[in-house]
Amino acid sequence: MQAKTGQTKRMDVYIFGAGASAAEGAPTTRDFLARAYEYLGPAFDARTANVWRFLAGVFEVELAAFDQVPPVDEVISLVDWCLHTDQGLGPAYPPAALSQVRRDLELLLCRTLDAAVDRGTHGAHARFAQGLAGRSVGEYALLSLNYDTLVDDALLSAGLRPDYGLEPSPADGPLLLKLHGSLNWAHCPACDRIEVACEQVAHLLPRVAGLVCSRCGNAHLAGMIISPTWLKRYSLPPLVRVFDQALGVIRRARRIVFVGYSLPPADVAIHQLIRRGLLTRTHRERPEIEVINHRPSATVVERFTRLFGVDVRFDFTGFQGQV
Repeated sequence: MQAKTGQTKRMDVYIFGAGASAAEGAPTTRDFLARAYEYLGPAFDARTANVWRFLAGVFEVELAAFDQVPPVDEVISLVDWCLHTDQGLGPAYPPAALSQVRRDLELLLCRTLDAAVDRGTHGAHARFAQGLAGRSVGEYALLSLNYDTLVDDALLSAGLRPDYGLEPSPADGPLLLKLHGSLNWAHCPACDRIEVACEQVAHLLPRVAGLVCSRCGNAHLAGMIISPTWLKRYSLPPLVRVFDQALGVIRRARRIVFVGYSLPPADVAIHQLIRRGLLTRTHRERPEIEVINHRPSATVVERFTRLFGVDVRFDFTGFQGQV
């Protein structure tokens, strides 16, 4: 089998965004908070209730009317900016209280996505993975901005064990580089190792029976996701390694397929990664660019044609497992 890193062979690169998961029932950024309340209810536990009180109080809406508040990325960005500037949000939410809200919002993300995946159909991702099963591992790579394990589970069901790019020695399966972390990853704050679990565990951490760091034995592991915020941080060494491999993949791209991902302006780190890769590509020819979106969108068309030129191909039938 050919090595997946350090090679110059051109490859197909698939970049998965939230729209791919939404095709199987996962909430979108815009409806996330309303769907979270639907899944978890008003009295899931004290940490979830803390989020509901925060949303109702800060945005002055009735409890459960969370379709009337800003999208979840704007809410988390608001909290992050307050913490960055050491300012509160009214008398009820000084910075100390906002720090707890921030942690509870991240836990809410994990719990909601875990519930959504349990309800999903897994049809589109399963068809996609089956379409890859007969191809050489070195012919393609997957980049995902999603925390859920829909792609991971589909690959495993097709007999393909994903290589997350977390270890110096590559595994035998296809590269699945999850640039925003994953619900089945657990971060050891003692030695910075990422442990990969067999199931989604981020909503259960820090204490999951039997889950310890294989390097240092620490049992107090944390979830490993980069929250949807305008102030994202990608400084953890294992994640830096994932980004480095993603850059190499983009450099070798023959074809880049954006699946349910519109390259929003807030994802400046991802935009920079792709642009750097294209400007230092290993072949003279520019890669083909394809965009799969769930509905026609003038905004999406304008954004991609401005970034990549007029030759971008658009598929507005939604993600159905296209390879």
